[in-house]
Amino acid sequence: MLACFLDAPKRVAVRDVPIPKIARGDILVKMEASGVCGTDLEKIDGQLGPGGILGHEVSGTIEKIADDITDYKPGERVVAHHHVPCYHCSDCYNGNFTLCLEFKKTNIEPCGFAEYFRVPEINVARGAVVPLPPKLSFEEGAMIEPTACCIRAIRRANVQRSDNVLVVGLGPTGLTQIQLLRQATTGKIIASDIIDARLGLGKKLSADHTLNALTEDVPAQVREIAREGVDLAVVSTGNEKALNQAFSSVRKGGRILLFGAPAQGASYQLNVSDLFSRQITILSSYSCVESEMGEAIKLVAEKRLDLASLVSHRFKLKDAEKAMEFAKTSKTAIKTIVVS
Repeated sequence: MLACFLDAPKRVAVRDVPIPKIARGDILVKMEASGVCGTDLEKIDGQLGPGGILGHEVSGTIEKIADDITDYKPGERVVAHHHVPCYHCSDCYNGNFTLCLEFKKTNIEPCGFAEYFRVPEINVARGAVVPLPPKLSFEEGAMIEPTACCIRAIRRANVQRSDNVLVVGLGPTGLTQIQLLRQATTGKIIASDIIDARLGLGKKLSADHTLNALTEDVPAQVREIAREGVDLAVVSTGNEKALNQAFSSVRKGGRILLFGAPAQGASYQLNVSDLFSRQITILSSYSCVESEMGEAIKLVAEKRLDLASLVSHRFKLKDAEKAMEFAKTSKTAIKTIVVS
């Protein structure tokens, strides 16, 4: 079978490898659609440290199950989550599931960009193989994991009903967050990016105002819209420079949510005195768990979230290397999907 691997920083290769063998408790899934995530691109560039498995936004059809599996059957359409917490450590007991030490130790094999992948027993047992309703496409299924991450993030931000919000960065997750925020607040939703195609889609998906950060003074425009600044600024890009917009746009007593994964060792020059005197709260949110995957599927099935509009380009698995490069360099890409 074909699978896409990160051989070294900036070296991606599609190779023919054996189909994974399953053992007790395992499930083998035939990949149908796998999304290219910003973290995949950062892994390729070496920004998140050496190595790493590519592809974690994945949906498919169950090809084979272990003899002891009774809750699933071949032919079922599913979404597979790559990481699961232990659910019994102190972090898990406190609801901080994605801080669990077991979380990153679990993963699918060999990766999400593969004709077939094995979901290990520990993931299966903890509910990481989630049924995909017939009304949802495999492409929508591939975007359930990042949507679940957005759900977890917005919940952590404690959005109030009248909050004015700035979303910095209109990649697929920023565009998803706009839709979730529209359901959480009656306040103004302002979105900024540097790519016109993304700004246009942001407007279509219910942002009240869209601002091009290359040509407009975002903080000044934000204060024209929300006089004292926004209650919440969501930084949906991993570029630490985007924090300038957030800090300069949020009101006194406001909140900043860091969502986009920054590069390893990234730093930001922070005016601590200003942070202190303005009493700004900084939050961060990483990944998601199975319950949030279920919430995401429900929202999409009920047509309360539009994920299909986010898919802009598709590549065959044999062209996965091209897909990564395109997603990184294109000025028109929103969500790039690798299909079987």
